[in-house]
Amino acid sequence: MAVETVALLLSSFTCGLAMIAAKRKSMTWTQGWLLVTGLLGAVFLSIELYEFAHMVAEGAPPQRSAFLSSFFTLVGCHGAHVTAGLLWIGTMMAQIWAKGFKEHIVRRLLCLSIFWHALDIIWVAIFTIVYLIGTLP
Repeated sequence: MAVETVALLLSSFTCGLAMIAAKRKSMTWTQGWLLVTGLLGAVFLSIELYEFAHMVAEGAPPQRSAFLSSFFTLVGCHGAHVTAGLLWIGTMMAQIWAKGFKEHIVRRLLCLSIFWHALDIIWVAIFTIVYLIGTLP
């Protein structure tokens, strides 16, 4: 859980670097930082999916209890939003590549950045409540 959290928080930093590069109209650095952001998001999702599969294999599927049902729903919903963010990153990379740094493209990139940072803030809350507080005796 710590590795997936670090990956997602680091992706927020690289997303910020992509925004700085976009403001400077640097195609190479913008694309590079967006790619790193996407890769870190994919690492997060991979770990989350592995965790889900591992829990189910150990006999802790969502239908076993209200807690597990809530856990899979909450964490899975966040994962679905990360997936949407990854698709959005890919779309923005293609738009920047094809159309450059036009004002409306940069505005869309800013919206993506806000969305990605919001995912991180929400994950910190989920991690704190479910993984830290939820495991206290």
